[in-house]
Parts: sequence; C-alpha cells; structure tokens
Amino acid sequence: MRTLYFDIDGTLLILNTGEPKPALEGGTLEQVIRATGVDELVCVGNFAGIVRTVWTVKPEYDGLGAIFRLCRGVFRDEAWFRAHTRLVVEPKLRAAEVELKDDWWYMDDQAEKYFEDADRAEIFRMHRGRRILEPAPEGNGDDVLNWMVSIPRSAATDPVRGRRPSA
Repeated sequence: MRTLYFDIDGTLLILNTGEPKPALEGGTLEQVIRATGVDELVCVGNFAGIVRTVWTVKPEYDGLGAIFRLCRGVFRDEAWFRAHTRLVVEPKLRAAEVELKDDWWYMDDQAEKYFEDADRAEIFRMHRGRRILEPAPEGNGDDVLNWMVSIPRSAATDPVRGRRPSA
C-alpha cells in the first residue's frame, strides 16, 4: 500500500496566513498525488486531533469534510478525498504512526521535530529529501510539487512498470 502522510499548515497552506500555497492551488496537488498511485492519505496535522476530540462528543461531526475545506482547494474531488483519507490518531506522535513496512511518503514542515519526538530521528536522517519532505513553511509549494513528481510511479499507475513480462 502506498501511503502519503501530510501536514496542512506550513505544508499545504502558507504558515500563519492559512492561504493555500500558490503552486498547489486548484487541485494541482491532488492531480500529482493521484498520478503517483497513492492508495491512502493520512492527515497528520494538529487539526486531526481537534476533529478526534469533537468526535468524542459529537460523533456525527463531518471531520473529513472539515479537513477537506481546511485544505482550501489543494484537493478538488471531495468524494475521492473522503474515500482515500484517514486521520492520524495522535498528531503529537504523528511520526510514530508511519507504517515503515509500507510504501510510505511523508510531508510536514516540522518533520524533523516529529520524527525526533517519536524516537525516529535516524529514520528522518536516512530519508530526508527522499521519502520525507520538510517543505518551506512560507514557500509557494514548488518544493512540494517537485518532491511529489520525484516519487517513482507505482506499478498500478505506470503502464510500463505495471505490465507483466511477455512470454
């Protein structure tokens, strides 16, 4: 399973303004994510913890809808987003929830901090710039797109790699 763990503020949105990073707007990020063959999105942002808290008192709260709206247009297809997204259980320990046995990818402007907090600093050092992106929190999102494009396509989305050898 190919999983993309993503933060929102400082990763998809410009830190402290809440505006979408220009390069990611209009569903551009969603298109690139889909092209890489991601099977599951995991929101690791702090708002995931708020949603989980609200769910304890109001189980019918539309948490995924709230996260979708919070992303402010970097995702366009709400049905696709809902079908592929789950929320991290504990945002403070987000890096501890990364399933290292899977085909995982992680983007978070505070990735180093969260991997250190989870006693996974060595994992961060080994994969920084490859499986882990720590984007510029106030950047325009080009670093996110360039990193996503560098992810090898999965066999499921690559017609050449997905073919079986002919006899």
